[in-house]
Amino acid sequence: MRRSWRAPLVLVAALVLLGTVHGAVGTARAAHGPPSPLEFMVVSPKPNSTVYTNTPTIEVSFSDSVSTLNPATVSVFVDGLNETASGSVVVGSNTVTYPISVLLKLAVGLNNASVTAFDMAHHEGRISWNFTVSAAPPPSNNPLAGVKPTTVLLYIGIGAALTGAGVGGYILFLKQTTRFTFRRYFATHPVRRTYLVVYLPLLVAFMALLFGLSYVASTPGLPPNAVDYVFIVVTFIALTPLGIDARQEMMRIRAYERAFAQLLFEMADAMRGGIDPAKALVELSKTHTNILAKHLRIAADAIRLGRPFEAILREMVASMQSRLITRYAGLIADASQIGGETATVVYRAAKDMDDFVKIEEEREKQLMLPVAVIYIAFAVLMAVLFALLYIAPTLGTLNVSILGVGTPLAGGGSAPTQIPKLGFTTLKERFFELMTINALGTGAIIGAFTEGRARYGILHSLALVAATVAAFLILFPG
Repeated sequence: MRRSWRAPLVLVAALVLLGTVHGAVGTARAAHGPPSPLEFMVVSPKPNSTVYTNTPTIEVSFSDSVSTLNPATVSVFVDGLNETASGSVVVGSNTVTYPISVLLKLAVGLNNASVTAFDMAHHEGRISWNFTVSAAPPPSNNPLAGVKPTTVLLYIGIGAALTGAGVGGYILFLKQTTRFTFRRYFATHPVRRTYLVVYLPLLVAFMALLFGLSYVASTPGLPPNAVDYVFIVVTFIALTPLGIDARQEMMRIRAYERAFAQLLFEMADAMRGGIDPAKALVELSKTHTNILAKHLRIAADAIRLGRPFEAILREMVASMQSRLITRYAGLIADASQIGGETATVVYRAAKDMDDFVKIEEEREKQLMLPVAVIYIAFAVLMAVLFALLYIAPTLGTLNVSILGVGTPLAGGGSAPTQIPKLGFTTLKERFFELMTINALGTGAIIGAFTEGRARYGILHSLALVAATVAAFLILFPG
């Protein structure tokens, strides 16, 4: 009998507890209501993110499944202050944006933002989040920012060492198996000049570019245009060998043309004395000591072996890379093959070629004045840019506008388009880059104007670039 009353008592207690929980849940639902159809989602700054400016733009997007947002009910709070009354809050079709002005810039550290609003059906939407304002500079997007110059040099050294070890081992293997020697190899496989004046400098320039950019990215306190100086150094590394080779090639061709014209005069005199062209060439090879000496000795050896004079003459002049010599050599070869008064043809060719060489030399002297004018024009342009740089601090900044951009158009009703002005440092960098590019192009124009090929003006380009760098360093050392 004692146990019979305990079961109903436990049942009553359970019912009372269940009713209490149900009532509490009902009270909570009554207080908060069902989920609102007006929902907000943060666009910027992201929740719990770090921004590197104290004037970020607060932006949220919204959606409503049953109604539309009432713009008059939108409120934006930043650090507890209602910023809606500032008039800067913009309500779009699906976004709410508030750009923080410089006058109301945020404090460094943790900040809070919240947005509330109602839709036309009186449903409330609300969102609140935190973000951090940092006074540190933003992280660099430069992929080389974390690369140290010493690391680049280390990897280059390791790669060069491994490559040298592999090449050395292979050469040692060839010496043991085939009696390999460099003298024998290069006698049959001469190194093309292109590898030495184009490809190798380009490889070195590329390595220098990597090292220079990594050094600039990892070294604070460098001048703003340090990257420009890196590219200038790389340009000198890449183009100097090619420019020197082009200049030497031009001088070598001129020397070949003068020597070949003299050779034709001597051949004509020998042929008038009754000596055939092949024998005259062999005899002249014994006395010539100028730039044609090696070519004449090779041609004489080929003639002694029985090869025809016409083919030997064409082969001899092919390596001289002169269109003028090739033209007259072909004329003499054809005349020798046909027969007749070959001596007269050779003499006329020598006379015409000698006259042409003298005309070319005179033309080069006359072109010195136009080249000097180009240099003077370059200097004048640089002086104008320096004058603009000197007056820039007086004007504060310079505004570069074209065809009325930045000023109201006549008869136009729209607001003028504002062009941001360039500060002195930025203006100096842009003018420096402009003069550098202009220097490269001016040198190419000089080469094409005087010699018919732009690469003959590479040294002019480098000289003008060097003058530009020196002028800027002297006048604007900071």
